[in-house]
Amino acid sequence: MTLTSDVQAPTFGLDQYDLSFRLAAGAPIVVSRSHDSDCVIVVAAAESVTTATAAFMIRHSSGFLQIALPHTSCQTLVLPPMNPFDTSRTRMCVGVDAITGTGTGISASDRATTARALMAPTAAPGDFTRPGHLVPVAVGPDDSSAPTTAAATALELILHAGLRPGAVFAELVAVSDPTRMLDPTESVGFARSHGLPLIIA
Repeated sequence: MTLTSDVQAPTFGLDQYDLSFRLAAGAPIVVSRSHDSDCVIVVAAAESVTTATAAFMIRHSSGFLQIALPHTSCQTLVLPPMNPFDTSRTRMCVGVDAITGTGTGISASDRATTARALMAPTAAPGDFTRPGHLVPVAVGPDDSSAPTTAAATALELILHAGLRPGAVFAELVAVSDPTRMLDPTESVGFARSHGLPLIIA
């Protein structure tokens, strides 16, 4: 996958350092996948996602937050597939909430806490309740090397930045018509209005 800063984006010239710095600080980045899916997502590093970033993602999406993780991480943390008959290389798992530091699990603060907990080096299966409000997506090795899904694209972005393998992401809703999802042609305007970098993936 080629990651290219759009020439119209607010941070034209975004380089490896800028990308890593923004994501490490918990800030979101807009990613347009217009070449194959007409999908625009907002992505944040799971290890550092803040409550403010999670709230932004919830507000400007359908509210459905997911976290892309390597398939091996999902196996280690015993995150079973949502559909036991799904054999695709990238698949949704049963949602989770962190046991420590959360309330009902659904708030922006709770979901950010759960995301960071999933990234902890000492994370264990018993640290999470199931079902919960943050939905892991297991990304298979084939899809992470040649991303074909939003989850794989988000995870590749985080890996490209040199951060721990976990990406919180959500698909953006159109500003002009909240009954539909944001179109790639609208991604520049959205990124500009919120002062966010736009990556063409």
